[in-house]
Amino acid sequence: MIEIEGARAVTGAAQGTTHATTLPRTYYLSPATFESEAERILFRQWTFVAHDSQLPGPGDFVVDEIAGESIIVVRDGSGDVHAFFNVCRHRGFRFCEQPQGHTTRFTCPYHRWSYGPDGRLRNVPGSPDGELLDYSEWGLVPAHVERWHGFLFVALAEAAPAPLSPALDLLGADMLPARPERIALAFRESYEVRANWKILLENYPECYHCPGQHPELCSSMALDAMYATTEGWEGAYLGGSTPLKPGHLTISRDGGLVSTPLGDFADLDVLTSGLGGGFMIVPFLTRIICHVDHVIVHVVRPIDAGRTRWVTHWYVNDRAVAGVDYDVDELTHVWRTTNRQDVALCEGAQLGVASRRYLPGPLHPQRESAVAAALDVYRELMDATP
Repeated sequence: MIEIEGARAVTGAAQGTTHATTLPRTYYLSPATFESEAERILFRQWTFVAHDSQLPGPGDFVVDEIAGESIIVVRDGSGDVHAFFNVCRHRGFRFCEQPQGHTTRFTCPYHRWSYGPDGRLRNVPGSPDGELLDYSEWGLVPAHVERWHGFLFVALAEAAPAPLSPALDLLGADMLPARPERIALAFRESYEVRANWKILLENYPECYHCPGQHPELCSSMALDAMYATTEGWEGAYLGGSTPLKPGHLTISRDGGLVSTPLGDFADLDVLTSGLGGGFMIVPFLTRIICHVDHVIVHVVRPIDAGRTRWVTHWYVNDRAVAGVDYDVDELTHVWRTTNRQDVALCEGAQLGVASRRYLPGPLHPQRESAVAAALDVYRELMDATP
């Protein structure tokens, strides 16, 4: 095999064919590359962070971490949602250590500077407003927030990315009958994976490995339809749900419902397979899958060049009651099992690409076309002017 132009393609000498490949070895190992990715991709793309239902009232907040940056997403007294960097404006202390909660005021434990849920500086001990500094100039540093039918997205760059809603309106329209603004979090689970975040990106959108590795997922998923769905993908935004086998209503052990139907689906006399929709952002992966009875959201959270956190959320009808309308173990079984299988696969792949003898191999033109498409977007963003 002959490597061509940074592993964009390789040529097989015997057949004279050209294949897309994954990236050169250093892209999965280099801290310098990771820092460049943070600035060019991870901070510039929108990423899912929470649902409105997780912030039901003023002062409710969640905290997330992206490439070393801790971000607080909070609802203020007017009902608006804000995102702020978890950095005190005095000495930089990371003042909020809870993953979620409720507060009327964030107070930094170091020197007791305090901030309202709207990010404004409220009090500095020994320094009334206007005496030594103007409080209005020292509020929390904001990040960008966008809401779409209850889903909340953030972006960390100084300049806001292009709005996400037009892409979601077009590609996520099939989710709207589920009334995603009327769902609630049933379960959330995260895994720290000893692998570069692009290993997880490459693993997720292809099902070349699924028959041998994910029997639980394949029990409901229509594999051939999945291959067909991913052919022709291009660009950072992609639409569509997980295709199901005939007669299967949702992703579950047997394809049967695992919770009460969502939104308008609850009014149907007969439920059929194929209801729902989905949306994906690449390469900074956010994947939303809407089935007739629940919504799954997967996100990657890069930590450093060699570690990534994989987070999955399960949402159900906001009126569904745990233990009555759904069982958490049944609701989450397929994807929790699949996630654990993927952790082992990704960590094994990372060990392999770290080998000094590793060379990027050819991607299957049908079964791994989604990987090639995602990496094309990655290369475009990395090559773009910062």
